[in-house]
Formats: sequence, structure tokens, C-alpha cells
Amino acid sequence: MLGDIAGTAPLREALETTNTLLTQVLEELRRVNADGLVTVAQELRAIQDALPSTENAA
Repeated sequence: MLGDIAGTAPLREALETTNTLLTQVLEELRRVNADGLVTVAQELRAIQDALPSTENAA
């Protein structure tokens, strides 16, 4: 639609650049989030392993 309007080429280019950058940011956020979840899971397992067992308490 923007291609039909005269003078919108710079706007279209800016939007394409913005979309490309947003895609890169989203990929980085997904990677950081996945890494963070792995770290949290490891820390929770370590805490769980350090707690006294409830099986022996009964």
C-alpha cells in the first residue's frame, strides 16, 4: 500500500530497518530468556538437593 503513494520510499526503508532490528532484538531476548531459565532451573535443583529429604522424616 505504501508503495502506491509517492514519496513514501524513505518511510518504507525506515520501517524495513526497524523491522529488521526488532527481529534481532527479539532473537536476543529469546536467547537471554532461555539462558536465564536454564540458570534458574539449575539453581532450584541445587537448592532442592541441599534441603533435607522429606522421605526420611516420615
